[in-house]
Amino acid sequence: MARCPLHEDNTPSFSYNTDRQLWKCHSCGEGGDTYTLIMKKESTDFVGARAFAASLALATRDGGGGDERVSGSAYGGRRAVPAGSRDRKGRGGYTPAWRR
Repeated sequence: MARCPLHEDNTPSFSYNTDRQLWKCHSCGEGGDTYTLIMKKESTDFVGARAFAASLALATRDGGGGDERVSGSAYGGRRAVPAGSRDRKGRGGYTPAWRR
């Protein structure tokens, strides 16, 4: 948690997930990916944000997937669970009392 760089903030309300490169300010409600943060802070477009990130050596992964879904995030929706993953018959392990 940190102070939000987009507005005057007295309490830490800004969180950043380094694994997914997503951020959210719980005070002003803004959020997005790394490039969105640079675009808002530097008042530039996506191309300018990529150039700024590259000048700071921050562009380590491809950003801006366009219409691609972001896996494992709120943007990607729910992941499909394979049909057989919940069926544990014959595999041993713990069985709850109500199932015995």
